[in-house]
Amino acid sequence: MKIYYAALVFVLLASCGNPKESDRLSVRKGKITVAVDESFRPIADAQIQAYQAHYPDAEFEVIYTPEQKAIGLMLQDSADLVMVSRELTNREQVYYRNREMEYLPAIMALDAVVLIANKSSDLEHLSISKIESILKGEPSDIKFVFDNSSSSNLNLMLKTFDIDNVNKTNIYAAKGTKDVFTYVENSKSVIGLVGLNWISDEHDKPAVALKERIKIIGIDKEENNEISYASLSTIKNQEYPFIKIIYLHTTQNGWGVAMGFIRFACTQIGQLVVEKMGLQPYYIIPKMFQLGETDPVNVVE
Repeated sequence: MKIYYAALVFVLLASCGNPKESDRLSVRKGKITVAVDESFRPIADAQIQAYQAHYPDAEFEVIYTPEQKAIGLMLQDSADLVMVSRELTNREQVYYRNREMEYLPAIMALDAVVLIANKSSDLEHLSISKIESILKGEPSDIKFVFDNSSSSNLNLMLKTFDIDNVNKTNIYAAKGTKDVFTYVENSKSVIGLVGLNWISDEHDKPAVALKERIKIIGIDKEENNEISYASLSTIKNQEYPFIKIIYLHTTQNGWGVAMGFIRFACTQIGQLVVEKMGLQPYYIIPKMFQLGETDPVNVVE
C-alpha cells in the first residue's frame, strides 16, 4: 500500500470533511485520548510535549498499552488516536467503512528493535540464525525477555522469521520496557528486546541513564560476517535487520487535535523531533524505501 505525503493527504481530507463538525473542532484546543504501544513511549511523549508547546490548550490523556489493545480501544471509541507499529487489517478497517470514513494511515518515523544484555556478559553479538532458533524454542542457554506478551517488538520478530505461534520455551514477558532492563541487569543469560527510542536520544538524561545500565548486542547478519547495530544510519540504509515503522491512526473525522497532531508529527517540526530523538524521520528517507519484500513505498522528499 502506498502512503503519500501526510500534508497532501490531510489537505484532501479537510476539503471533503463535514463543515459543521470541522467548525466545532480545533487543532489548537481540545482534549483527546491517545493509546500508544508502550515500546514507543519516549517518542510519543516527545511529540506530545512539542505539540503542546505550540498549542498549550490541547490536552492529551495517554494510555500506554500493547498495540493490539491500543487499536481495540480506538475501534471501541475509547481512544481518538493510536501510535502502533502496523497498519490496520481489513477486518479492523470495517470501522471506517461502516461510518463512510476513509482510512488514511500515516507513517511518522522508523524505529528498531534492539537486543540488550547484562553489562558483564561476554556476549557481543548474535547471529540471525541463532535469534531465529531461540524464538522457535530450540534448546538454548539464552532466554529472550520482551516488554509484554503482545508486544510490537515480539510481533516484529515473529513476522521477520515467519513464526505463527509463540514458543514460550525461551521467551519471557516483562511488565513493560523498564522491567526488561531490570531483568537484564539481574541475569547474564537473559537478552532483552526493546525499542530503540528508549535509548536513542543522546541528550536525554533518562535515556542516557538506561543505556548506561546495559550492553547493546550486535546482529551478525552472517552474509559477510558483518555486525550491525541499530542507529540512524543503519536504519536509513536498511542495514539493520529489525526496523519498526511507527504508524499513527485516528478515527477523528475533522480538524481536531487528533488530526492536527498527525499533521504536526508527520511534517517539519514533528520530523525534527524524530531526528532529535535519534530515529529516522519517515519523510526524509530515500524515495524507494522497502517496507517489506514486495512493498516499496514512494516518498516525496
